Amino acid sequence: MELGEADDGELSDSDADTQTEDVQSRTITGDGLPDDNVRAAVLEDAVVERGLLDRLKQAASKLDRSDVPHELSETVDRPDFQDPGEKPERVPDRYSTPLERPDGTRTPLFDGVPVREQTKQGVLGDCGIIATLGAVAGHRPDAIRECVREGNDGNYQVCLHEAKYSMSRMRYEPTGRTINLVVTPELPIHDDEPERPSFADAGGVGAAWAPVLEKAIAGVDQTWSDGRREKWGERWKVQGGGRDLPTGYVRLNQGSNPSDRAELLTQLTGSPARTFELPTGYDLNGRSADRQLIEEFRARLAEHKPILVGTRSRDAGESSLVKEMHPSHAYEVTAIDDQGKIHLRNPWNRRHSEPLTVEEFRDGVRPYYSTLE
Repeated sequence: MELGEADDGELSDSDADTQTEDVQSRTITGDGLPDDNVRAAVLEDAVVERGLLDRLKQAASKLDRSDVPHELSETVDRPDFQDPGEKPERVPDRYSTPLERPDGTRTPLFDGVPVREQTKQGVLGDCGIIATLGAVAGHRPDAIRECVREGNDGNYQVCLHEAKYSMSRMRYEPTGRTINLVVTPELPIHDDEPERPSFADAGGVGAAWAPVLEKAIAGVDQTWSDGRREKWGERWKVQGGGRDLPTGYVRLNQGSNPSDRAELLTQLTGSPARTFELPTGYDLNGRSADRQLIEEFRARLAEHKPILVGTRSRDAGESSLVKEMHPSHAYEVTAIDDQGKIHLRNPWNRRHSEPLTVEEFRDGVRPYYSTLE
């Protein structure tokens, strides 16, 4: 298995042939759990959301909103990065400064306008995070520029939008508060490649904004309220198999689900985001489910609204998914061509699938997508 790709990253042919689909084993997919456990986690999320909503309603009449801070501030220095459940060769050795170049300069934060090709997943199982960063860069590059800047002290200043889930609107919405993070320049590295970040790439793409934002997202759990941490804890009871609650990069290494990606879209852009189910059946206008899907995707892409999907796991005895899509992996939908085929981008920044028919797309992905409203 090539170093530099995650378990939800590229596998060698021999690794792919021997990989099992045992849902009882740990799966670092970058797209959450195997299908059965994903459903359990979604149900658990809904239960926790309802419980929190009830408590919030009870407290709302007593809460003086003037006491709520307008921003949350933290320093993200060295989030936990050594996952005890990960293969040892994939776990970085230490923190270092791989953004520093031998000539004394530093990899620039930006190299022109941010583009999706400047995001490349490393050995961390966070394909959903990297796919979302790339999708926002592809559609709303100004949002990326507004999120992060270099400070005079050598650190980075990251500003995210706090997001809360609205049960009534079934979407993530900005609360109006900002999350201001001071992100130090140290990143996890492997000793045999000290000049290269182990996680999101920088040198190979010529810009540092993706690994800096990845580190900020890893450290954002430092700003969580007790309720938000409780929600993650309840989900981890389903997902974690009794292991300690992960934080930092280790939390990101557990993968993401469509709801996580919707939340991140709101945090990055300040706009509401939600997860939709792929259309099924005919609508009131007599359009088939496939026609609805194509027209919905085209309309959202034309409005510069990112679309993120996750592939399913392989069935027993199945050697690969259609058009070499990687199983249990997050992708961005980048285009619908004139033939109605769907184009996907792999957050590895290579090995993208060939364009898919709607039938092939439905066969390979889980029936949900995340986007901005």
